[in-house]
Amino acid sequence: MSRKALFILILAFSVYTFLSIYRAGGYLAYAVPSASWVLVALATICVCGFSNMRSWLNKRVVVMAALIAILQIFILIDSGFVTGFGKSPYSFTPKGLTFNLIYVLSALVGMELSRAYLMKNYGKKKPLLTLVLVTLLYSFPITSIVGLLTINSPLAISEFLGKELLPTVTESLLASYLAFLSGPLASLTYRGPIQAFKWFSPILPDLPWGYESLIGVMTPTIGFIAINITTTQTDLRKAGIPTQKKPAPRLRKSQSSMKGWLAISVFLVLAVWTSTGLLGFYPTIIASGSMRPTMDVGDIAIVTSTDPSKIQVGDIIQYWQKEEMVLHRVIEIHQTDLGTLFRTQGDANDAPDPDPVFPNQIRGKLILTIPKIGWISIYIKTAIAEAISFFTNNIILGYATLTTIIAASTGMFYTRYNSPTNKLRRRMHR
Repeated sequence: MSRKALFILILAFSVYTFLSIYRAGGYLAYAVPSASWVLVALATICVCGFSNMRSWLNKRVVVMAALIAILQIFILIDSGFVTGFGKSPYSFTPKGLTFNLIYVLSALVGMELSRAYLMKNYGKKKPLLTLVLVTLLYSFPITSIVGLLTINSPLAISEFLGKELLPTVTESLLASYLAFLSGPLASLTYRGPIQAFKWFSPILPDLPWGYESLIGVMTPTIGFIAINITTTQTDLRKAGIPTQKKPAPRLRKSQSSMKGWLAISVFLVLAVWTSTGLLGFYPTIIASGSMRPTMDVGDIAIVTSTDPSKIQVGDIIQYWQKEEMVLHRVIEIHQTDLGTLFRTQGDANDAPDPDPVFPNQIRGKLILTIPKIGWISIYIKTAIAEAISFFTNNIILGYATLTTIIAASTGMFYTRYNSPTNKLRRRMHR
């Protein structure tokens, strides 16, 4: 392992860790991060040198990186025409623009110079492992994973994963791959325009976080696949990856595997969207038998958002009741001075539900039931809960047993040490 590369790795990791913990106000909020990343950039230049960085350049990859950045910005703007635009949260005074420019530029240069140097030094021996590790190094401190541990709401966790984590990791993955193929200029060409648009455009698309998640994950993933497919054997050899002299006519294994990554990214984004209702419907696992025989435990109910005024007697609706979701059938609708009230009852219950349902409690109406599929989730959750309980109980039991043994051993030693016979022996030795 190169000492110079290890030094840059430790320096970059230290800066990330420090900036994730350090919180300052005023001018220090700009000065400290900027100075830290300038230090990383200067250290990388001193260790590597401009001549080596120029030798990594691949103009075609840089052009591809620019096209991907333009495509992502275009999709963001195009989505804004659907959802609307809003004013940028950043300052546009001369002082504010100057501070933001220094802050963003220093971070970009420091990140991408060190990223490219690490990819070039460690990626030649184990390119895939290096790509994964460098991607994670330049992703997780940005998304403040520590903050995830403090989130208790499932919706908040889904929003964090969809809006922060997945787009950041995907963007970092593409930037790391570009840096590996063509040095820091390629990753800067990709990330620079996107960051400039977010920080220096006075008007930004006012997108729901689900749209941000979709665009932030899909566009870099498609760009990754496009670059990987168009990368030639010469490009790979120049980047330091050993290849066959005569490429096979079929797609390389790495190229075909990227289709799998695309499918995974699509699945993850759709899973986040579906679980939070961003697609207009909500899947719910039936956990009780109150709606038998219409629905049984383990079935998945698909509920769609609906206007309460369109709900009729006989419809099955999902609504909030005492901080939990209930899925029961409407048996009566009353117009009162308080507004419309819905009386509900489970098909397997003998009596109606005690409390009426107001329109603002209703999430939606049942449109589809998928039998038994939900048992997979139930089994997984049960197994995880039992495993956690098992390990927790055994750790506590083991700790209590160890404490008892230590206490007993200490007591025995103290008793023997202070026995009359041992006291007499110690006096004789003296």
